Amino acid sequence: MATIPRLGADHELGEIPAALDRFGCCVIEHAVDEAVMDNIAAEMAPFAAATAHGTGDFAGSGTRRTGLLLTRSPTFRTQLALHRAIVAAGDHVMAHAPTWNLSFAHYFELFNGEPNQFLHKDVWKYGAPPFSVEVDLNALWAVTDFTEDNGATRVVPGSHLWEEDRWPTDGEDIPALMAKGSVLLYTGRLFHGGGAHTGDGARLAVNTQHTVGWLNTTERLLLEYPPEVVADWDDELIAFIGYRLAGPALGHWRNAEDPFVAIEEHRLAAPRETDGR
Repeated sequence: MATIPRLGADHELGEIPAALDRFGCCVIEHAVDEAVMDNIAAEMAPFAAATAHGTGDFAGSGTRRTGLLLTRSPTFRTQLALHRAIVAAGDHVMAHAPTWNLSFAHYFELFNGEPNQFLHKDVWKYGAPPFSVEVDLNALWAVTDFTEDNGATRVVPGSHLWEEDRWPTDGEDIPALMAKGSVLLYTGRLFHGGGAHTGDGARLAVNTQHTVGWLNTTERLLLEYPPEVVADWDDELIAFIGYRLAGPALGHWRNAEDPFVAIEEHRLAAPRETDGR
């Protein structure tokens, strides 16, 4: 049976490309300190409490998904969104594209009684014929420990290389067990699904999706994070949510301009602070 490669956060990031090529997934153990996850949980708690549970078999009535992480969780924005493991993985998996961006970021809560989610591939969201290359690189951060009892996400290592008509059989999916502060990286063509929660307490996670710049993002990030909201953020992160050209002649704004011009104009127009003199 295939296994999930497990890499250390400090000295094994260079092994991410080989792991993703062969298995379509890997776990970076203890990628951040547990305190980072505690901060994210505290920042998101009031917003999650006001979020409705999912509906239907896929979304799950025992699951809550809360968005707007970049504004609601400064810790996520500054410490996870452009984490070096994400950048290393995305730069490898989507090296064939001129750009790749953040596509989706949600805070997930999985509660007792939620059954197994059916195994799926994230690229199915495009509703398109099969892609000949990987167009997604995604991540699941463990805000709490991921255990068999609390519904650790199940993956089918190597399934990103299968023919399109092949489906997992019983026993081919395995749980991505990992400690708080670890992250599961997986490609968009990998079969995976949430596990059944039969234990105590909620399983908490941050899920991010990343896609090549020439495809639509899962969320309309430029509506969620308009120029007046993001103007003070780091330029790299602003570009990462879509304020840049996606190719030589793709993603223009207004008069064939780079979308980042909208940020620069807002910065110039914003009132300047004075010292009162």
